[in-house]
Amino acid sequence: MKRLTLLVLFLAFTLNAQQKRTLTPEDVVDIRSVHDANVSSDGKRIAFVVTEPADSSKPDKSRDDNIWIVPDNGSEPARLFAFSTKSENTPRWSPDGRWLAFLSDRGEDGQTQIWLMRADGGEAEKLTSAKAGVDGYKWSPDGRMIAFLARDAITDEEQKKQALHDDAIHIDHDYKYERLWMIGLNDRKPALVTRQNIEVKEFEWSPDAVSFAIAFTSTPVFELKSRLAVMRRSDGELLRTLTDNVSYSPNVRWSPDGTSIFFFESSPTGWSNWLALVSPDGGQARPLLKDYPGTLWAGEWGPDSKHLIAEAVVDTRVKLLRIDVGSGEAITLADILNSGHDFSVSGDGRTLAFVNERPNSPGDIWSFTIGGQLRQLTTLHSQIAFLKLGNVREVSWKNRKDGEVLHGVLVTPTDFQSGEPYPTVVEAHVGDSAWWSGWQGSWWQWAQLLASNGYVVFLPNARGVTGQGWKLHERITDWGGSAFDDIMDGVDSLIEQKIADPNRLGIGGWSNGGFMTTWAITHTNRFKAAVAFAAPVDFQIEWGVAGFGRSWSTLWDTPMRARAVYDAHSPFHFVQSCTTPTLILHGETDPNVPIAQAYEFYHALKALGTESEMVVYPREGHSIQERAHQIDFQNRVLAWYAKYLK
Repeated sequence: MKRLTLLVLFLAFTLNAQQKRTLTPEDVVDIRSVHDANVSSDGKRIAFVVTEPADSSKPDKSRDDNIWIVPDNGSEPARLFAFSTKSENTPRWSPDGRWLAFLSDRGEDGQTQIWLMRADGGEAEKLTSAKAGVDGYKWSPDGRMIAFLARDAITDEEQKKQALHDDAIHIDHDYKYERLWMIGLNDRKPALVTRQNIEVKEFEWSPDAVSFAIAFTSTPVFELKSRLAVMRRSDGELLRTLTDNVSYSPNVRWSPDGTSIFFFESSPTGWSNWLALVSPDGGQARPLLKDYPGTLWAGEWGPDSKHLIAEAVVDTRVKLLRIDVGSGEAITLADILNSGHDFSVSGDGRTLAFVNERPNSPGDIWSFTIGGQLRQLTTLHSQIAFLKLGNVREVSWKNRKDGEVLHGVLVTPTDFQSGEPYPTVVEAHVGDSAWWSGWQGSWWQWAQLLASNGYVVFLPNARGVTGQGWKLHERITDWGGSAFDDIMDGVDSLIEQKIADPNRLGIGGWSNGGFMTTWAITHTNRFKAAVAFAAPVDFQIEWGVAGFGRSWSTLWDTPMRARAVYDAHSPFHFVQSCTTPTLILHGETDPNVPIAQAYEFYHALKALGTESEMVVYPREGHSIQERAHQIDFQNRVLAWYAKYLK
């Protein structure tokens, strides 16, 4: 592995910029994705998932997920372990390391089920036969059982009625709940744990396997907060509720000594969180690292029950931390780069497996033993060495009104010349996720594609994203507002440094990034081109039809009583000010931002005489999944900016 890595680095060094070629949309969609690094309890083996590029000759087939294994010490190259013509993912080692469980839809029923393979190889065995498939699972601490989540399937009677088209949908009735089940490895008989009608969001075994800690809500309808309770395994009785203030991202973990449960406690608005501890016997939850200057993504207990191993994002960087639960002291074990939490810890708490990126290469599997050095264990992207890529660096600037220091990422062309202003595209962040100083190349991350084609790309982390501490993170609820000022002050900083050409500015983004795009072009005419994908532009519509729309009521009351507030945060309400040529892209079946909002904004721009185009992608939801669509999407982005900024 070391020799292979050196060879790839040598090739990258010896190929000069003239010999490398410009990145294309086809290059982007054909990059493998690496995720779900899971280290065995003894710390010697790491199972992980590789998502292969889609086959262009099979447009109806999704990308293949396969499970690979690599030794932690890098003594052997990574090898395929579980693969088929279907999908294999979510690998989890048994506590004794003899078995590897995973999820796959390879069976005759076509549903995702739990499968088992011996660690030394052999044929996979199907463990579950959940009618609607399995959504997640965990081994019991003793390795004798597996608990899993499965949603209620349609009944035989419902199936008969569907066949007759007698299938009216009664809204807010007849819910299909996510329930907790368990199955023994000896008898292979599934048993329902949660018999009551509750929606289980996450669960964790107690160390003695007698109980579960569960995070749940009363219905499957999206809620920002959930409850945490202890449930008896034998009969599913809820023994006690520990708190009703659990974040929508629970991360429930029970300490090995049985005395504490940690979870993510919700902030006042529900839009941020912090780490907290609570006794399984009840009592007040205790915040931990509440004022940490970044965002804790996930954590695992150390074997001594006195420390946590956690992953956190701070500004544009990711840290692996060791946290003393008594004092709250956090020690940085390693600085890495990743777009989201993806790590695991060995049984002794000393070996960590994780996905790590480089600014010029997508994610690979790495490991780290406390007291040792970071080890790169895979090199799965050798083709990147032959591509002309942008240079990635962190930047910072201040908001001119309140002096808040902001951070972001700047990607410049390979042949960037200091002092020469370039056409510059601002890509606004998706959701509340901070931009990071790692690989920026996928169908929705345009930075490397645009930089390879001669643009400077600015990825600003305005207030309201992760990595800034919970108080600033909560400012995502000020839609538009100060975040818009943050971005424009960042743009001005680039102009003052003669990096960005003020006459060739573009903006774009997906989801929340699409919102910020439409907000920007309805509040300034400085941008010469805009691309908005899946952009929420009208919060009254969003409240009424989106799956999580009613959550706005926790901020602003309902539109019936607070219509002015909804309008004040909706780009559509200011559309008459827009003169920026705008490309609107949208998935036809988007449940999060229904397509009516795209049509509404597009027709308004056309009525105003503002140049605009709209493209709808059939069969796509809130993201673009099909290979041909991803290529078309990126080609349209390139063409739109080239038309107005070059």
